[in-house]
Amino acid sequence: MSATPWPAAIFDAPLLRGLDARGRRELTASGHLRALAPGDRVYREGDRGQALFVVADGVVTISGTPRGDARAVELRRVTAGESFGEESVIGASFRGDAAAVGVARVCELPCALLLRCLERSEGADAAHREERRIRRRAAAELLATSAFTREILPRDVEMVLDALVFRRIERGEAVYEPGEPAEHLWLVVDGMVQLQREEDGRQRVRAYLLRGDFFGDEEVVRRNLRAERAVASGPSLLAGIPAQLARTLSDRAPGLLARVRRVATPDDEGREPVTNASQTDTQLAFLDLYRLDVARSLLVIDLDACVRCGNCASSCASLHGTARLVRRGDVIVTSLGGAEPAPLLLPTSCQHCEHPACMLDCPTGAIGRDPAGDVFIRESLCTGCGACAKACPWDNIDIVPRPPGAAHAMVAVKCDLCKGHASPACVEHCPTSAIARIEPREDLPDVAKLLRHRAEPRTRELARRVPVVVISLFATLALALVFAGLHRRGVLAPHRGVGVALGVGTLLTFLALGAYGPMKRAVAWRMRGQGPARKLGVSRLNREVRVHEVLGLVAFAASIGHGGASWSGRGGAAALALHLTTALGVAVAAGYALVPRWLSRVERRAGLHEDIAVRKEELQSRMFAKLSGKSELVKKLFERVLVPYSRAALGPLALLMRRRDLRAEERALRARIDALLDGRGQERTAGLDPLIEDAVELRALGLQRILSHVVRGVLPLHLAVAAAALVLVLLHVLAVLLR
Repeated sequence: MSATPWPAAIFDAPLLRGLDARGRRELTASGHLRALAPGDRVYREGDRGQALFVVADGVVTISGTPRGDARAVELRRVTAGESFGEESVIGASFRGDAAAVGVARVCELPCALLLRCLERSEGADAAHREERRIRRRAAAELLATSAFTREILPRDVEMVLDALVFRRIERGEAVYEPGEPAEHLWLVVDGMVQLQREEDGRQRVRAYLLRGDFFGDEEVVRRNLRAERAVASGPSLLAGIPAQLARTLSDRAPGLLARVRRVATPDDEGREPVTNASQTDTQLAFLDLYRLDVARSLLVIDLDACVRCGNCASSCASLHGTARLVRRGDVIVTSLGGAEPAPLLLPTSCQHCEHPACMLDCPTGAIGRDPAGDVFIRESLCTGCGACAKACPWDNIDIVPRPPGAAHAMVAVKCDLCKGHASPACVEHCPTSAIARIEPREDLPDVAKLLRHRAEPRTRELARRVPVVVISLFATLALALVFAGLHRRGVLAPHRGVGVALGVGTLLTFLALGAYGPMKRAVAWRMRGQGPARKLGVSRLNREVRVHEVLGLVAFAASIGHGGASWSGRGGAAALALHLTTALGVAVAAGYALVPRWLSRVERRAGLHEDIAVRKEELQSRMFAKLSGKSELVKKLFERVLVPYSRAALGPLALLMRRRDLRAEERALRARIDALLDGRGQERTAGLDPLIEDAVELRALGLQRILSHVVRGVLPLHLAVAAAALVLVLLHVLAVLLR
């Protein structure tokens, strides 16, 4: 309820003048009178609201950036008794920033209640006229920042406002389908729309349309049927201009549509459309650009650095009881900041959307959003109804059992960025710093370009690839050679001076290496109580891995200085075990550096080690299903070329040695088949390409299994030999002391 009486000037405003006493009381009780200092903002461009505003006293300016301009301009000046923010009436986000020029007061009126009060006070007809007037003003505000309306005469803008129709569509809903008549030219008021064309039996995204873009004009002007599919990437609001009016505008201003169109049509020469990833230099594969637009804290895993160890999920489960991320999802190929393009996995984990659908659908208000934008769940208010999980388009919320005795049996859980801890556990426990939380519109240059968000995305780094271990390895080998030479000449002896010191150093360093396991487990405890979680940074575990690797090399060099390069004598067994431990440690480090890149090059989809067998069965079943109905030539090629190719014993190793990705291997296999055909029967090879894709992936699965076994198998062997080495070193020390 408003604590301050409203000035009489508010109800003298044309919008509120016809209200009865009851309507005034209800609006006074539900509305809000805001006092503004000079420069205070009422709302920002892009914000969504459910209220309309009336200036009580003072002046408020609306400023925004018209399409095609580089800087914001004043769109409108609102004085006492005038309303603004009409976009909320039609469900659109605000077109510009609203800010007080000097000291001002603004009345905030809930839209739904205002329209009900008007209908009761003035009658349905009068209320509908007022609503149409408000909607017209909202449409005028929207068109003021459109390049389309800047190119036409003011009288034509009035014609557009008279004829404009609004249409709200949900995610995945089609605006129109191929073959339908072109009845409207459409403008994107809010949200995002994809233009899709069918190529080779698949829907390909030709372009993404964002707020302020228009589409569907080519067929309207030429009176053709729709040639492609337009579908909403997310909840969207569209404004439609009837076809006849669009043709009239095109006739009055020849070339208008071609001049202001951002997305080229297939018939435009010399212009390139804004397309999906397969046609960009960075091989950007944005299956869901809308997701990248709304995400404010998106979890990404660099597959060129991820060793598929599962530490991210296991650390999350250890901290929360239930893992709040699943290491499966879409993959995009793009650069992070100034880095080289890399495949980034988008695992299943809450991305803290700008406008969370889960929060809107929660019936108890259990889901909230803090000032930093982090979305959280109040478990005390959650009834486990599952409405939020159904509302999330990316399945990032799970409904899990509560502990026995709770009032409600189930509760919703999702990533809360490890609230109350220094950093997310998944980031802290990644041994290669391959996982991070990012803002796509700020941190991914290709996304920023497609969304026209920033000209220069900030430079960010996902994983530090400084070759510390490589430098240390060469330095250690050089030092070991020097020590071995000095030992052979008798300068160093195990029982004298420097030799004894190096032996003690070997023991102490090896004991420090043995403490690595407890240190790793202590990372989670050090996280607790260190303030809110933040987005990005090299994990602490990554730093400790680097320290562990360097200490291992130091222990190796010290052991050479203490006992020489020989494995004979009393300490020979301990030296052999220690040197073997070092060699296996170097193999683990090399595997961590190389295997992820090899894996990401031959993965069709990012999965876990246990997914490989399931995927193999799925591919084999799918190939035989695809073979049904194909020509005899395709069946013979499948039997004589594709099956032997996919089952070749050395095929996975050949794929590794050729250093090809899956696309390059598919092209090479297709070229091999074309050479066999020698130009004959090409017309009977329809449906062969999908079979080639599956055959290549089957061979790649064999390589994935080998690489996974390598990176997963060397580490346990390293640990086992290290444990044996530690025992032998302690026995050697004990024997020396007893002598």
